[in-house]
Parts: sequence; C-alpha cells; structure tokens
Amino acid sequence: MIKSMTGFGRGEAGNPLVRMEVEIRGVNHRFLEIRFRMPQEMSDLEAELRQQVSQVARRGRVDIWVERVKGVDPEALVTINRGVVAGYLEAAGRIGTEFSLPGSLDLQAILALPGAVRVEFRRDGGGNEEKVLFREALAQALEAFDEARTQEGGKLAQDLRSRLSGLVGDLAGIRAAAQRSLPEVQEKIRKRMDSLLEGVPLDPGRLAQEAAYLAGRSDIAEEMVRLSAHLAKAQESLQSPDGPVGKPLDFLVQELHREVNTIASKSESLEISQVALRMKGEVERIREQVQNLE
Repeated sequence: MIKSMTGFGRGEAGNPLVRMEVEIRGVNHRFLEIRFRMPQEMSDLEAELRQQVSQVARRGRVDIWVERVKGVDPEALVTINRGVVAGYLEAAGRIGTEFSLPGSLDLQAILALPGAVRVEFRRDGGGNEEKVLFREALAQALEAFDEARTQEGGKLAQDLRSRLSGLVGDLAGIRAAAQRSLPEVQEKIRKRMDSLLEGVPLDPGRLAQEAAYLAGRSDIAEEMVRLSAHLAKAQESLQSPDGPVGKPLDFLVQELHREVNTIASKSESLEISQVALRMKGEVERIREQVQNLE
C-alpha cells in the first residue's frame, strides 16, 4: 500500500482522575526520525512508544506529543523552612536595633520571603491504569495517523500514474517524430559536411566515418529504450507496490530526468526538442510528488 509521509493523528483516553492525550504529526524526511515531547515522569515508556511508531511508519520525521491531564488537583506538600524564617526574624531585629527603625515582620511578609515556605507537588509516573489509558490513546492516534497517510498516498499515486501515462504518450510521440525527421536529419548532415569540406579533397572512407559519427551524435534510439524501461518500472511500482516505494521511485525519477535531458540535447529535430522540454517539466513535477511518498 502506497503511503505519504505526511499525516496527523490524535487520540485520547481517560477516567475521572486522569486523561491521556496523544498527537502524532509526520512530515517528509530521508529516513525515519522519531521525536518525543512527553512528561518526564513517563520517559520510561519512550522505548515502547518508539517501537509502536516504527511499526507504522518506515520513513519520515514523526513528532509525538503526550500530555497527561489530571482530573483532580495534585497532592501538595508544604514545608516551613524554620531555619530560614528564624534567620529572617533575627536579621530584621538586628536591622531595627542597629538603625533605630520601627516596625516588624508580620505573617504575610514572612510568607512572601524567598525560601521561607517550600511547596512540592507530587509527581508520579502513574500506575498500570494510566499506562493502559496511554496505550489506548496511542493506538487511536496511530490509527488516525496511518489512515491520513494512506489516503494522501492514494491520491499521490493516482496523480503519479496519470503523469507517467502522459510521459509514455510523449515518448510515443518522440518515436514517431524521430522516424519522420530521419530524412531531414540526414539532409542536414550532408549539407553540413558539404559546407565544412567545400573545396577540400577528402577520402570517401573518412567522409563516411565522419558522417556516421555526426549521425550517431544525434541518434536517440538508446535513450528512448532506457526511458521506456524506466517508465515501465515506475508504473509497475505504483501498480503493485511491495513495501515503501518512495526511494525506488526517487531513483527512477533521476534516471528519467537524465534520459529526457539527453534526448533534448542530442536531437536535431525541433519537434522532438519541444516535446523533450515539456517532458522535463513533467518529470520535475513527478519528482516533487515522489518526495512525499514513504
């Protein structure tokens, strides 16, 4: 099945005490890169999370956000730093005596002093129930993520099939134009040789060799054969994919570009050159689409 590397999925599961939320986003990347943003106390689940994601995605950069939302306020432990408070009071007394200043520290002022009171919220990694909720939310997010990638991959594959079919038609047009232009090309070569060798005697055998060389430079038969083979292989990959097709298609697109570019540079026919230039533009659009495939 053909899939895109771009997708989004979200899942959540909870009970009256806690709710687990998971979001997954995927974008294009040469390899598989998984990045996490999750509560530190849940970091022991990262290996499990990585394994689950790698079973769904083979390539791309995948960002995962995990959030744990408590349904009740967390337990808090308030501690009085007695030594700090005593130190503040002693210092206040000395300042008042030494500088003859009136006033004293009241309760509100002491509570506002840095370090006088320490508040700690209990943070735990959750029990088995929280892990069950996390796995449920993750499964939902992965399912939605994979479905989004599959839907987009199907649309990309349909577009690529259409563009490849168009290139096959253009190649057939180039073959027909090459047959029609053969006498014209031969006449151009003859005139060019006559112009270059005017008044200069030349051995007929050498003349034949030079003519064959010039004819060979403009011959595009081999390029057309290779181009046809690459197009057939690309169509086959889209028709019956055996796993991810992004990298194989990317290689084939490079070969398509090479052959089309060679045809455009070698051909002596204006008609063939125009078709080849149009094919180059279409191959570039195919390349952009292939970059999105897993």
